[in-house]
Amino acid sequence: MHFIRHRSLHWLRRATAVSLLSLPACAPGRQPAQSARDANAGVDSLNARLSKAYRDRDPVAYGRLFTDSAVFEWPAFATVRGRAGLEAMARENWASLADMDLELDVAQRRVAPDHVTEFGAFQQTYRDTSGKHVEYGRYVAVLVPASDGWRMDRFFGFSDSTSKR
Repeated sequence: MHFIRHRSLHWLRRATAVSLLSLPACAPGRQPAQSARDANAGVDSLNARLSKAYRDRDPVAYGRLFTDSAVFEWPAFATVRGRAGLEAMARENWASLADMDLELDVAQRRVAPDHVTEFGAFQQTYRDTSGKHVEYGRYVAVLVPASDGWRMDRFFGFSDSTSKR
């Protein structure tokens, strides 16, 4: 009898331990990490909306692509913070420009469960009072998932060169 009770207690302890260790996997509300394929598709969509905001010269659409706490760093400008700041920067800088376009050439993406880091080059075209220009540069961006897609949280870019067309 003692052997049976000892064996039953041992089995009960083991079953309890396995049950307790399994609870986190069954916890409600826990979101599975996005797949790299889903993250890449979401970031591609964000990049397409970014280029469209440039073409449309739409500072509101541009601002919506960033988080409320976003930081935009560019050597030619003071650091810009937040969605409202980025919208204001775009409104001010784009006012005198026409025929704007932005092409991104993604060199590499690193996908993590809670963000994507993207490295690449860009080509920005625009027309101002002195004519048509093409600006070439490099960038790195940190992108984060949001309830309705991806947002840019950090951006650092710089111009390699600008030429007249």
